Amino acid sequence: MAVPTPQGQHPSERRQAPRFNISMPVTFTEAKSGRLCAAMVDNISLGGVLLLTDEPLDQETRIVIHIPIAIDATVNIDAAIVRTSHLGEVGVAFISLGDDAMQRLSELVDQRAQRDQRNDM
Repeated sequence: MAVPTPQGQHPSERRQAPRFNISMPVTFTEAKSGRLCAAMVDNISLGGVLLLTDEPLDQETRIVIHIPIAIDATVNIDAAIVRTSHLGEVGVAFISLGDDAMQRLSELVDQRAQRDQRNDM
C-alpha cells in the first residue's frame, strides 16, 4: 500500500496536472495509418486523457486527438498511447500542447466543470 505524500498524492502517481471527469465524444486519427476512430473521453487533464474505445491500439502508437471545443471549432493535439486495457480504456499522453491549444482546452474543461456543478445542484 502506497503512503500518501504531504500533498495527498501517492508517490506512484505520475500525473502532474489535475484530472477532470468529463464525458464527451471525440475522434482521433492514427498517425501512421491515417485511420479515423471514435472514442469517449472518460477524464482529461492538461497532460493527457483517458479514452474509452473499441479500437485495438498498441502502446506508443502516435495519434492526433480531435477535441470539439465549440460547434465550429476543434483542437487537434498530438499524443501517444501510454497504456491500454482489455476493457477499452486507453491512457493517452499529450506530446505537444501549444499555448493556444492549452488555453482552449483549459477553457473547455472549466466550462464543462461549471456545467456539471450546476447540474448536480
